Amino acid sequence: MWDDDERDSKRSLGIRDKQILYRRANKKCENPACGKKIEFDEMQVGHKTSWARGGSTTLKNSVCLCYRCNKLQGTDGWATFLKKQGILDPKIKIKNSLEALGITQLKFLAKKHNIKVKGTVVETLFDSSIKAPTKRQYINRLSGIITEKELSSVPKQQSTQVKRKKKRKSSDSWW
Repeated sequence: MWDDDERDSKRSLGIRDKQILYRRANKKCENPACGKKIEFDEMQVGHKTSWARGGSTTLKNSVCLCYRCNKLQGTDGWATFLKKQGILDPKIKIKNSLEALGITQLKFLAKKHNIKVKGTVVETLFDSSIKAPTKRQYINRLSGIITEKELSSVPKQQSTQVKRKKKRKSSDSWW
């Protein structure tokens, strides 16, 4: 399945990364269904995308787990593991909430967090132009940063009302 030459040979984190992971997890199992307080020497490093399925051994792809939860996860990805326990991955929940927002609200959040979302470059035979960022691009950039609490504080989208110009009466004429 995987070519050994291209594969990350490191299966576990080094001691320094394990210490960072342990502190980041507040000395607890990161499985929301467990949350058991664990000692550093009891900690197991789980992969969000399993190593057996090509996941890298990095802090970004790691979770702090107790022995039981690490065994329960097996080679399942993090989202699948949570789903089997009846837990919706918080990132998926936030992504779904972001999808319900309008582009104006997404722009507001991006500006608030100093996130620049670039559009795509469209090239033709004679020139090139930049197409405005899509809603999907905003959602992808914001999903790892926004919290549920922030989503509740987003201003409601204003309805787009067409302002009608007042018609001048014939008596208002200038001549």
